[in-house]
Amino acid sequence: MKKSYVIALGLACALTAWVLGGYYYRTAGKEVVEAPAQSDALPLMKVSVRTQEAKPVSKIVVAQGQTEPNRTVTVRAETMGQVAEMLADEGSTVKTGEVLVRLEQNDREARITRAKARVREQESAFEAAQALGKKGYQSQRQLDQIYSSLQTAKAELKEALIEFDQLDIRAPFEGSVLSSPVELGTYVDTNGIIATIVDNDPLVVSVHIPQQKIVNLKIGQPAAVKVATGQERGGTIRYIAARADQGTRTFRVEVEVPNADDAIPAGISAEATIPTGSVMAQFISPAELSLDAAGSLGVKTVDDKGRVEFHKAKIVMSDTNGAWVTGLPATSRIITLGHGYVQVGEQVQVAEERRDDSIVTSPEASAHLATGSRTKPTAAR
Repeated sequence: MKKSYVIALGLACALTAWVLGGYYYRTAGKEVVEAPAQSDALPLMKVSVRTQEAKPVSKIVVAQGQTEPNRTVTVRAETMGQVAEMLADEGSTVKTGEVLVRLEQNDREARITRAKARVREQESAFEAAQALGKKGYQSQRQLDQIYSSLQTAKAELKEALIEFDQLDIRAPFEGSVLSSPVELGTYVDTNGIIATIVDNDPLVVSVHIPQQKIVNLKIGQPAAVKVATGQERGGTIRYIAARADQGTRTFRVEVEVPNADDAIPAGISAEATIPTGSVMAQFISPAELSLDAAGSLGVKTVDDKGRVEFHKAKIVMSDTNGAWVTGLPATSRIITLGHGYVQVGEQVQVAEERRDDSIVTSPEASAHLATGSRTKPTAAR
């Protein structure tokens, strides 16, 4: 073997011995600390919980509709003639029996005078026939004919008086004159339109109620009405349709509202709120609602053992601040923060909210609640 190879091999052995010797010197008599094993166990999820009691809440049905007159009638002429006087203009208020339009008399007064004379004549003839009949000078048949003529004369007089009275066309009830197509001097035929009158006291609010809610309504039930002008009135249900609309499957419902001052006009939009009873419910924020695996709406709570529960919830009523829901226990520990990161049946750590809505927890727990995350413990150093 060449001398150079021998020298190289010797140097390599010496270097190896030096390295091993140094390691042995540093660790001699000392316990080697092994790196701690990484734990796979996760800590319990921390959630914020608010404990609250159920409260009685009024169940309501809200429907949109419009105001309508209590009554609307088209007044027509019962006889023909020319308009002599216009006593009620469009928009005016009239009383029951007040004259709206008066027609020309023409010869109607003369007809009444002739009819009265005819009646007197026939009365005299009948009295004379009766006297002759008692003496045997007048047959019963002749007496009957004279009596018939007397009754005909009386009927003609009555007709003349009725027609004369019909010259004054009157309001059938108290209300407002909505329209009147006739003018002074207009010739009106029998059954011709004279005016349209509306009665707005009481006012009627007509709404349509879905078929699922109609069973909760009864005639005489109170209701609150708010119209487009901002006015609010109390009223009562006076009519519920016995049959649903075939197209919309809704029922027409009428709410009667007092309107003695005529402050609310007919034909404007209105909203009716009808209470249908009360129920025990919990008030929650929309952010506290969840969906289960089946897609049902509900709320996650924590039981006394610290496990997550899911309760299907039904919204009774809602506003901009939140919703009143049923389906939760009377006393509920509602998860307000972190419900999206926990599963039903999971054990959790609870951070109770104070009444001022602050959370009783540590800064570290707050970080977990804010992020909704779990972290593994770090290895000891």
